[in-house]
Amino acid sequence: MTTSTTTRPRLSDRAHRIHFQLRVNHTEGEWVEVAALCAGLDLTSHEVRSALAELVSAGVVERERSYIRREGHPTHRTSFCLADYTSEVSA
Repeated sequence: MTTSTTTRPRLSDRAHRIHFQLRVNHTEGEWVEVAALCAGLDLTSHEVRSALAELVSAGVVERERSYIRREGHPTHRTSFCLADYTSEVSA
């Protein structure tokens, strides 16, 4: 008898730390920017962004980009939220 196994992507330790930070400190669908996660975990923005990319590709976190004007120049802000909360709201 064979059993079917679903393979989950293995997440890095940083990705687990960020997921835990979102789960504990940013509940109820709060959208969080990279700078807030950097400050809360004492990581660089590059470390946080690479771990968030892992979480987005695994379907754990959703990304939302908003375009703004800062000092006359167009730029964007990227925010992140737990995917299970956003799917509950849309249902």
